[in-house]
Amino acid sequence: MALFDVPKRNTKETDLNLVKKTQAVKKQNVVRAGNSLIDRIATIKANVERNLGKYSSEFIVIQDEISLHNYILHCIENNAVAIDTETTGLDPILDTIVGVCLYTPNQQAAYIPINHISYVTGAKADNQLEAEAVASELDKLIKAGIDIIMFNAKFDIRVLRNQLGLKDIYCTWDCYLAARLMNENEPSNALKKLHQKYVLNDAEDEFTYDEMFKGIEFNKIPINVAYLYAAHDAKITYELYEFQKKYMYYDETCSPEDRNGMNGVAWVFFNIEMPCVSVVADMEDTGVLFDILYAKKLHEKYSVLLDEKVNNFYRLCEDYSEEINQYLKNNPNSKLEQPINVASPSQIAILLYDILEIEPVDQKSPRSTGEAVLQKIDNPIAKAILEYREVSKLISTYIDKLPNCVNPRDGRIHCSFNQYGADTGRMSSSDPNLQNIPSHNKDIRKMFTASDGYVLMSSDYSQQEPKVMTQMCGDPKMIKAYQEGKDLYAEIAALSFNTTYDNCLEFRPDGTTNPEGKNRRSQAKSILLGVLYGRGVPSIAEQLGTSTEKAQKIKDSVFKGFPAIPQFEQDSLDMAYELGYVTTLWGRKRRLPDLQLDEYEFKWKDGSRLNADILNFEANEDTEVDIPEETIQKYLRKLRRCRFGEKRKIFEEANKEGIWIVDNGAKIADAQRQCVNARIQGSAADMSKLAMILVGKDERLKELGFRLLIPVHDELIAECPIENAKECKERFAQLMSDAAKSRLTIPIKCDVELTKSWYGESVNI
Repeated sequence: MALFDVPKRNTKETDLNLVKKTQAVKKQNVVRAGNSLIDRIATIKANVERNLGKYSSEFIVIQDEISLHNYILHCIENNAVAIDTETTGLDPILDTIVGVCLYTPNQQAAYIPINHISYVTGAKADNQLEAEAVASELDKLIKAGIDIIMFNAKFDIRVLRNQLGLKDIYCTWDCYLAARLMNENEPSNALKKLHQKYVLNDAEDEFTYDEMFKGIEFNKIPINVAYLYAAHDAKITYELYEFQKKYMYYDETCSPEDRNGMNGVAWVFFNIEMPCVSVVADMEDTGVLFDILYAKKLHEKYSVLLDEKVNNFYRLCEDYSEEINQYLKNNPNSKLEQPINVASPSQIAILLYDILEIEPVDQKSPRSTGEAVLQKIDNPIAKAILEYREVSKLISTYIDKLPNCVNPRDGRIHCSFNQYGADTGRMSSSDPNLQNIPSHNKDIRKMFTASDGYVLMSSDYSQQEPKVMTQMCGDPKMIKAYQEGKDLYAEIAALSFNTTYDNCLEFRPDGTTNPEGKNRRSQAKSILLGVLYGRGVPSIAEQLGTSTEKAQKIKDSVFKGFPAIPQFEQDSLDMAYELGYVTTLWGRKRRLPDLQLDEYEFKWKDGSRLNADILNFEANEDTEVDIPEETIQKYLRKLRRCRFGEKRKIFEEANKEGIWIVDNGAKIADAQRQCVNARIQGSAADMSKLAMILVGKDERLKELGFRLLIPVHDELIAECPIENAKECKERFAQLMSDAAKSRLTIPIKCDVELTKSWYGESVNI
């Protein structure tokens, strides 16, 4: 089993204990700061000297062009350098680069100050290099094609592009992405925490920026203090890289599916994640144009609509005015107001459960006013509250918030794409989250528009995850359906319900709706997606609006007609139990250590029961006494025979004996549900990233002015000049299809839609 697959069990030194230890060290080592800026800087100097002063002989400050030139020559000779940047903030476009950090083997780690200022006068500090001179020397590294190591490379690449004009800057090894691939369950993916754990073996503490500088912009930190912190980052980045490369190697003689080592993981690193870095950086730099005027119109429109929803709520409440007044009279100290605040969960709970006396629909949270609960309440007031919340959320989360995210320099939104956003490898985005813009409301997406003279184009993989599952489970009937261009859900429904394919289509040949066919198709789709997303039968029943028994019968029919589906479920579960992880089509791992847990764990309440036999003089006083095996077996027998509702009594009985029983059933069940989903969603993520790489790096598309804007899981949004739209459309679709063909034998077709705004009217070319 590889080093990073399943953590060792029963270790006495947990991550929590280590965190507590390091926090204690910090309390001892960090000097308390005063309130003024001068006092705070003085305190920072003391803290840096106290904690990093020991490295002063290992680090240097480069403040002249000759020294920088010589250092660059050493980097080229070594064919490797770690690069880190220091800035005034986290916006590579709007914030300012303060300095560059370099480290190459057998040299001191170096810090190159560029834009430090006096924290007293605000004037630029002396003895710094000009940005142009630094850029000229760094460009030599690029031209030499040496290995460039970074941590969270996307950020530093964008900083060096936007602040120093290094348009061709690249990264050959991103330690952050390598860490995520080597163990996606890592408690912390911060550089210093990873270095502390894997390089220093927890030997000493590592301080973060906020802990050291307490929110002061780095350009105000004196150079003779700043270099100790900054150069240190470049050095530990390289040291982490040296640790990682011992495990992250790819042998071309092995296939990516090599399940017993890191070969598949390394293939994903070198062929998917690293090539994707520059594409993601390009998308963030490009951004997407935002229509401020349209956003203002939406604010006016939805503000009126919100008032209508509030007034509708009050009209409905008038029908219960007597009951409301009586409640207020009987409960003068109640939180309820008159009129009732529709935005207050506590007041809504009083209205629903105390005044209207609605029976709780969620026994675990009997006074819940959440969306899922309100949807189950058959009362017009509950519906009115949901309608109000929907409009209120659209205004606060999108219509009023998104204009504040627009970059004032170019009128575009430059969000942050997290390349390894989910543990499955799926991307996410933030500041703002462009992958979460509601699709059911086309008004919101229309705020995003094409640049002047450009047209938006979107292309997606139709039924991406079902096709991935078909490939992975290898069911011949499912494969044949796709090869013949059929609707998979209708084909599954036809074979499962013993009827014809046409009887399971949503529409008849003449275009009219086929209700029975639509229902059969929906049932088959719910079952298949239920398998993909790890949903249980009760969840599927709720989605279908039927009983659990009926949903189970439908699932049994589907599984009987397509036995490869349940077999794939079982194979995935077996893989996870055997290896501790499951893999995608391309070799990415999703580690599921909770599957290795015992269903029940037994612990002494005081943490460890020490040897209490005072007459046994030979016993070590620190010797732990295990819980007797017969005691454990006694409780296991009771737990295995009891009903679910009786567990608590058994836990309480053990508690009286001084024993905690930890029930890991929920964790194990959750890990079991993830087995299939991790393989399918992870494979889909791999496919989408491969498409981004092919499309984003295609030279012909670049010549045509094409540029990627937003990835939304199975869909890519781009823009290109209107005059080149026809050729871009055809090439865009072809490249996405080609990316999928690297592992899928099932036909993949991508349709490209052209619009002027996201979800706007189609543009004909």
